[in-house]
Amino acid sequence: YSLVYTSGSYVGGVLAPNGDIVFIPYSAAVGQKISSAGVVSTYSLVYTTLAAYRGGVLAPNGDIHFVPWNAAVGQKISAAGTVSTYSLIYTTSQAYSGGVLASNGEIHFVPDNANRGQKISSSGVVSTYSLVYTAGGAYKGGVLAANGEVYFIPNNANRGQKISTAGVVSTYSLAYTASDAYFGGVLAPDGSIIFIPY
Repeated sequence: YSLVYTSGSYVGGVLAPNGDIVFIPYSAAVGQKISSAGVVSTYSLVYTTLAAYRGGVLAPNGDIHFVPWNAAVGQKISAAGTVSTYSLIYTTSQAYSGGVLASNGEIHFVPDNANRGQKISSSGVVSTYSLVYTAGGAYKGGVLAANGEVYFIPNNANRGQKISTAGVVSTYSLAYTASDAYFGGVLAPDGSIIFIPY
């Protein structure tokens, strides 16, 4: 199918409550989406910069939150299609890559080069928390496990890291580690989490 806009790029996408597929703007100057009927359209963004966002998460209230990578502010699209920005507590270059909606409604950004975790509560409050392990390019994406734990996907990490339903951050040993190892993951029907090889 044809795209309306092809300059710049998008990284990731989210299925909105109304059936639209929203592409996440990376270096694109405009937003772009596909309706449930297959119609492609663009919309204005409030904030754009090079390599701004990497991945997105659908919040319980229908907002789609873009995950900040090089962005200085958070950005989201409401269920009604209104784009707005909000303040982040922590920003850095290549901070987060992907995000996970936790079982309690919190959105956790997955730390890439961030030295702390950052999350958004179900009421929209942004906060940070300590991580047990940090490294450059540590994790790329995350998965919500069947037991409610949030697992980060190891990219350049030499250990796994997860967050319990009570918010406790812990690490665990990996059987295999490598540079640029995995990029994303999937929860399988049997409850296991499969890392996607990069």
